Parts: sequence; C-alpha cells; structure tokens
Amino acid sequence: MGLGSVLLGFVCLMEQMIWAHSEPSQQPSIWAVPGTVISTGSAVTIFCRTPPGVTKVRLCNSIHHGIWYDHTPQGDQEVFEFSLENMMNINAGIYSCKYFNGSEWSGIGDKLELVVTGVYKEKPSLTVDSRPQGFSERNVTLGCYAPPFFEIFILCRDRNVSFPQNCLQQDHNKFLISPVSPEYNRTYRCFASFKNNSYLWSLPSDPLETPVPGKNV
Repeated sequence: MGLGSVLLGFVCLMEQMIWAHSEPSQQPSIWAVPGTVISTGSAVTIFCRTPPGVTKVRLCNSIHHGIWYDHTPQGDQEVFEFSLENMMNINAGIYSCKYFNGSEWSGIGDKLELVVTGVYKEKPSLTVDSRPQGFSERNVTLGCYAPPFFEIFILCRDRNVSFPQNCLQQDHNKFLISPVSPEYNRTYRCFASFKNNSYLWSLPSDPLETPVPGKNV
C-alpha cells in the first residue's frame, strides 16, 4: 500500500471521527422510482432527502467507487432527483446519499440496492417441480432452471419484482413456497446471477402461476 493511499485513508478516518463527535444531524434518506430492479436500457430516478440549508448533495455508488453524482440545492430545497438513463451493468450496486453543510460531509443514511436485469441474455425457465396434494399439504416447490455456470437464483413475486428485498435469493434452484393460499394463485418469475456481483441479473423467466391446493391443474 502506497503512502498516498495511507494518507487518504487517514483523512477519511479523521473526517468520520470529526463528524461522529459533532452535534447530531439528520441522516439523508433515499428511494427510487419506479423501483430498484431495473431492466437494461430503462431509466430510474433516485431521490435523496436532506435537511434544509445544505450546500451540496452527493449520490454515491459504493460498488463502483469512482461513480458519484453531485447536486447543488436551489434555495431551501430538501428533495433532490438524480435521473439515471439507459441503465447498464455499471449502474448497478449499492447507492447512498450524503450532504455537505458548508464545513463537512454528513454521514450516509439508508442504503439502496439497485439491480439491473437483462445483463446476461440467458433466460431461465421456471417450473412447478412438486404440487400440493390437498389443503393439508399446501407447499409448492418451484425450480428455476438456467445454464450451469450461474451461481445464484432469484425468485420474485411478479408484482413485487421492482424491489429485490421482496425476492428470495439462494445458491440452489429449488424454492419451497409455503403456505400457498387456497383463495388465490400467486405469479412468480425467476432470475439467475453470480456471487461476485449479485446486482447483475439475467433476463426474467416467463411468469408462472402457482397452483391452488386441492385443485387439479
């Protein structure tokens, strides 16, 4: 490690210590529209909320440390929009906001996981591998099948696919869904990815509707 890296790390540590011992401040919040799972080529708008009176707002990608976006407030502006057009693999990662109050940077607030789908053009298939036998056995096993070089499989409810925290992610392709309500079916899609960059997903599978317990499908 070079002297420059050591000095830079020391400066960052000192800034954090100074901020930690200063008066408590409101941490910035962050959210995205239309969601945080975005298909390749689409657009997303990330919003940051800060206290009034800040002089600069920065949106950072902690995966790609060389990527950040600055915004200068207009008046007492508190909500800031960062529009990311034509999403690509380099736009995926963990985002956070921080602000400059004229003398120092704030700490970071909530983190936002931004996933880009369709980076890998292979399309998994989603099937029902076992069906419930009756109302006393409502479990359903779904299989997400993709080329063998994929390491991670992601199962999402079709209506919640915009948010990765609403999806199941695991290193094997069998998903046990329990319980399955007899009142209505649920529709799912699955994706495939890699462990070294779980924010880049394949194309989605075709939607699959789970069977109703006790009903022959």
